[in-house]
Amino acid sequence: MSKKSMNPVILAAVGALFAMPALVHAAPQTLTTSNAAFDVGGWLPDTLIGNTNSSNSGVSGTGTLGTAQLSQFNASTGVLTGVKVNLQSTHTQKTEVTTVASGNSNGNAAANGTGSSNVRMQVTPSNQTGAYSATRTAADVCNGTKKNACSDGVAATDAAAFNQTIIANSLSSFVGSGTFGVNLLAAAAATTTKNQFAGTATTTSTVLWNGILNASYTYLQHAAQSFDGASSTNVLNLDFGSIFLGDTVASQAFSIFNLAAGAGGERVGMKLTNIAETGDSNNLFSTDLSTFSNLAAGASKDFSASFLASMLGSFNASYELTLADVAPGVAFAEGTLGSGYKLILNLSGNVLERPAEVPEPASLLLLGLGAAAFGISRKRRQA
Repeated sequence: MSKKSMNPVILAAVGALFAMPALVHAAPQTLTTSNAAFDVGGWLPDTLIGNTNSSNSGVSGTGTLGTAQLSQFNASTGVLTGVKVNLQSTHTQKTEVTTVASGNSNGNAAANGTGSSNVRMQVTPSNQTGAYSATRTAADVCNGTKKNACSDGVAATDAAAFNQTIIANSLSSFVGSGTFGVNLLAAAAATTTKNQFAGTATTTSTVLWNGILNASYTYLQHAAQSFDGASSTNVLNLDFGSIFLGDTVASQAFSIFNLAAGAGGERVGMKLTNIAETGDSNNLFSTDLSTFSNLAAGASKDFSASFLASMLGSFNASYELTLADVAPGVAFAEGTLGSGYKLILNLSGNVLERPAEVPEPASLLLLGLGAAAFGISRKRRQA
């Protein structure tokens, strides 16, 4: 007759401590979190009442041994295009057979049992679960006299490395300033295959799992607006100087750049979404600015500004340009697409009254000589 001493679906977690990781610097386009270490375990018992050489059906169960926390992707870093959760670990299966004897017989007896388990991880934001690892199996035998209890300790260990990579399919869930969870799952079984003792024999299957986890993020750099192709310049002042009223003023050229990406990296395109002009109540300034949809990294758009010297005074105008990332042509996290980038273009000019013309000294001398000659000529005629 056999008897199951515990609910077969219970796996008790016996301990898990996880360090809260922080993002570390990495090469452009790939960012890897620091490692989160884990050391977890659970156990499952199966009891067989003797005296019998027949195996019972055993017990099995699945459960979560613990949860590790990994840092989310910071949207200010770039546009997230991929996530991998990386695991390096060791999975150990231990099996122990113990007995509680009854009766007075001194005859030799034995109890046998087997235990097995496998493990896997589940990334909670995407509910994506990897395949279980290969099953580890270990057996134990307990020998003694029928009237005595027998416990020969942990008898067998089977350990091996277990590596797994999961590609997430829900990118936006990995974006934020906090962490996301990785559940550590196990499936275990215990079977007491023989009990020759007069009491009970219990086979305890224990699964132990330890290792490290981290997350690798792939991303594109945000667009980088500038009036200068070599550095970040977000304010441009164009001064047309002082011009006389009615003069023709030469236009001034300027460019908008999406700066080239950093070494080894890639950057998303940039679009100009809005142009807001202020300050030019007399409509003396004008530009050929217009919105555009996709300016590649390292490229520029050329424009010009003009000033009409039709009124006396000092004049100013300001243009606030709003730009944004262009969605890449691959899967990406919506929450990491940047917008609201600003460029400020300031225009100024001063219109002056043209002064009256003053004769040059040489012209005055000639005028004086002419007047003197005219006077002498007149006197001669009078004489």
